[in-house]
Amino acid sequence: MNRYLLAAFALMCALVACKERGRSHDGAESHAHGQEHGHEHGGAASTEPERPGLSITVYESGLELFMEFPTLVVGQPSPLAAHFTDARNPEGFRVVTKGRVTAVLRYTDGTQERFVADKPLRDGVFKPEVKPSRAGEATLTLVLEGEQVSGTVDAGRFTVYPTVAEAIAAAPPEEGGEPTISFLKEQQWKTRYATAPAEVRVLQGGIAANGELKPVAGQAAELSAPVAGRIPVGGPVPYLGKPVKKGEVLVRLAPTMTASTTDLASLELEVSRARAELGLAEREVKRGEEMLAARAIPEKQLDEARVAREVAAARVAAAERQRDMYQSTQSGTGGQGGALFELRSPLDGVVSFAEVMPGAVVEAGTRLVSVVNTERLWLEAKVYEPDVARVERSPGASFTVVGFEREFTVDEKSGRRVAVGAVVDRATRTVPVIFELPNPGGVLKPGMFTKVRLHTGETVRGVAIPDSALVDDNGRPVVFVMEGGESFYKRTVRTGVRSGGQVQVLDGVKEGERVVSLGAYELKLSTATGATVGHGHSH
Repeated sequence: MNRYLLAAFALMCALVACKERGRSHDGAESHAHGQEHGHEHGGAASTEPERPGLSITVYESGLELFMEFPTLVVGQPSPLAAHFTDARNPEGFRVVTKGRVTAVLRYTDGTQERFVADKPLRDGVFKPEVKPSRAGEATLTLVLEGEQVSGTVDAGRFTVYPTVAEAIAAAPPEEGGEPTISFLKEQQWKTRYATAPAEVRVLQGGIAANGELKPVAGQAAELSAPVAGRIPVGGPVPYLGKPVKKGEVLVRLAPTMTASTTDLASLELEVSRARAELGLAEREVKRGEEMLAARAIPEKQLDEARVAREVAAARVAAAERQRDMYQSTQSGTGGQGGALFELRSPLDGVVSFAEVMPGAVVEAGTRLVSVVNTERLWLEAKVYEPDVARVERSPGASFTVVGFEREFTVDEKSGRRVAVGAVVDRATRTVPVIFELPNPGGVLKPGMFTKVRLHTGETVRGVAIPDSALVDDNGRPVVFVMEGGESFYKRTVRTGVRSGGQVQVLDGVKEGERVVSLGAYELKLSTATGATVGHGHSH
């Protein structure tokens, strides 16, 4: 009984083996074309054995060509499922929606055969049908002509077989390998997607630190109510984000009946009183000097008079300073019930805080308006104590901010190092390192927290990829390496130095391999569903 079961099992295995796909042109398994995956490219039904399939992915002339087609056989039509992607912009590839594709089959003796697809079968997919007339070695070139993008892609050298049987016999044996994840072109084109090659680069060494963006010293100010008063209706009302100029009136304030006695008239009275007391003290000193010369008083009495004069002079200086400080930020105009005070912006910038309600009564010292100039900002990095010595002469830094995909850089060309702190913070054991940088368009905001990498001046040479290619997978950094146009390896990597938006890869990716630089997170999500992504689409 066991003998019959084994025979039946062997027969089933043989039937399954007959349906296996051929290998791709570069040795990888071709994208499914038959009923097994429902990815059909058309063609009439045939009783002949199925030809092995080929699959290629080429980057050339700003184009990405991913193409699947059956092995070339004399007299047999081979539809080319050519997926064209505009790969000129590293910030996002785009599907090619218009154009004309010519497939040129060039034999070793120089003769050519041309096969044309006048328009795409659908967005991104062109399907010229190649039907070779002779056997032998030949190169296959695809020429795309269109309004969106044009270019020529050399698909490589292929063998045109005399018969299907010879093509099947020449197919390489199937080999096991690293498992792949499928992510079809139709899905790539619907998301922000791009790939980038792993290349050898020279990266700057650095120290990681947390940081914060702050206004430049002297480029932020707060205006508070100098006296208790009422904000008149009809006056200027500042609002958040309002651009203001230096000297512009932001708030007017009318003192109330119960307002503090600290007004301009009171300050002028204090100045006059202090000056009168100083004059009296100076006369006492002069009189004392004359009487001491005549030996009419002891020297101690003259010393007391001199001290009294110094105190009176200090009172004058204090009164004048208080009056001048008062007048430097306010100007009064006559009005019923007292002066009308104007609070003016001390600098060019934008309003970052405003608590001004017309008709409201405010107490003296109430914060009303804040103004900040954001054309330039300070980046304050908190460097841990053991790393301080390495960043004492740091030439610059790069940093990232939550919500921004790109990395920002500050160096001698774009900014400057302002200072390195002289004291270690007792609570955090960090030292502040401050850089100044431009802020075009005001995209960065004071108060934003940053992840900073301070450059140490050291350089490292190694294989690097865009840091946007890294995805966190349960605490492990992973990348998706392209095996073919629609298949990817998921690999855990070991990273090194980060610099200028690039990250060194110590293990997991080799030079020349392409990684998904944009869209890696979407690809990761597709693997989390537990389903094989994208099978079942047709050409």
